[in-house]
Amino acid sequence: MIIARIGRMPIDDIARMGVSQWIRSLLYYEHRQRNALIPKREELERRSEGVSSDAVIKDKKYRGGLVIDPKEGIHFDVVVMDFASLYPSIIKVRNISYETVRCSHEECKKNTIPQTNHWACTKRNGLTAIIIGSLRDLRVTYYKSLSKKETLTEEQRQQYTVVSQALKVILNASYGVMGAEIFPLYFLPAAEATTAIGRFTILETIKKCEAIGIEVLYGDTDSLFIKKPTDEQIHTVIEQAKKEHGVDLEIDKVYRYCVLSNRKKNYLGVTKAGTVDVKGLTGKKSHTPPFIRKLFYELLDVLSKVQTVADFERAKKDITDKIAICAKKVETKEIPLQDLTFNVMISKAPSEYVKTVPQHIRAAKLLESIREVKKGDKISYVKILNKPGVKPVEMAKKEEIDSKKYMEFMESTLDQITSSMDLDFQTMLGKPKQTGLDEFFWS
Repeated sequence: MIIARIGRMPIDDIARMGVSQWIRSLLYYEHRQRNALIPKREELERRSEGVSSDAVIKDKKYRGGLVIDPKEGIHFDVVVMDFASLYPSIIKVRNISYETVRCSHEECKKNTIPQTNHWACTKRNGLTAIIIGSLRDLRVTYYKSLSKKETLTEEQRQQYTVVSQALKVILNASYGVMGAEIFPLYFLPAAEATTAIGRFTILETIKKCEAIGIEVLYGDTDSLFIKKPTDEQIHTVIEQAKKEHGVDLEIDKVYRYCVLSNRKKNYLGVTKAGTVDVKGLTGKKSHTPPFIRKLFYELLDVLSKVQTVADFERAKKDITDKIAICAKKVETKEIPLQDLTFNVMISKAPSEYVKTVPQHIRAAKLLESIREVKKGDKISYVKILNKPGVKPVEMAKKEEIDSKKYMEFMESTLDQITSSMDLDFQTMLGKPKQTGLDEFFWS
């Protein structure tokens, strides 16, 4: 209901169309309210012709957010600072819109956008900047803080939270649509300008941190991981971000300790309350076999109790032992069949899969020999040694289980925890560490 109101669309259209259509509807409504012409696609394309772009991601026409290389290792007392609604804030503050970026006024060309050859208009406010800026202000300064108010009833709190979340969905997609070719108001320079200012803002904030003696451990698009900052240092950085860039920087999380691997977007953090955050959790997913999911949560439990560096070393030993015991059970086929199942719901009847037949469908086709299988059924299957490589759990026997496949899945699932702790899976199992050919020949 809230999204229907924001997007100015009937609720049945909201239900069957994606977020870019909601934003299109909102922008078109505002154009008509102002008696403004909605530009044609080719008019916008003409204005962005011959503009160079240095995209670094395959299949993307412009550069995205900035990711700073993590400082590998275990770090205690880590504060995660977050830019509140970074891209919507930039759109608002820097007047980013299809009609204001690379406007026709000669004098506006001085208002350059860092790291690009674009500029933004200084004579009039862009429609996107007004609308997205207003929604951003509504969310950040009104609904978000309202939903945390102590005096609210539970019903009021839920309502304000829902409004805040609905605004967040639209705001998060608002910059992306400008750089998506399917969007009728697609204007590449506007999307490029937004991410360029985002990269510039985070780099300048890192410089400020380092200038006042804060160690920056990692940065990802709109957040910074900083080590042992004082309250005064945090206050200084927040003030600078507001004054110089017009964006709100706030404390998102405080980690008792954080483990950073050498890979970007792959870290593990434990909050003061003992909650464990692992970036991109595979182990939590519902289709993961129960024995791996159980082990995954046991490992998180071990990590949640770590208070010091000495505790961390003990935790590494506990984790190694738990993984080794579980792996032994996999190899000796001691784990009950029910705990080895992958559980996947089928979205259409097995007969409808012709070109590519996924594993769960292969299992479903075998299952059809003993019972009817239809769209929406949950298929529980296990991995077996012989063809077709999978079997419904109802038809499988323990001795058929492909232990090697389960070991591989276990390794890839737990890798997020083990790699960030510098633990090698093969070594934990008491096997020699796999090395490259060069090391083999030269050592």
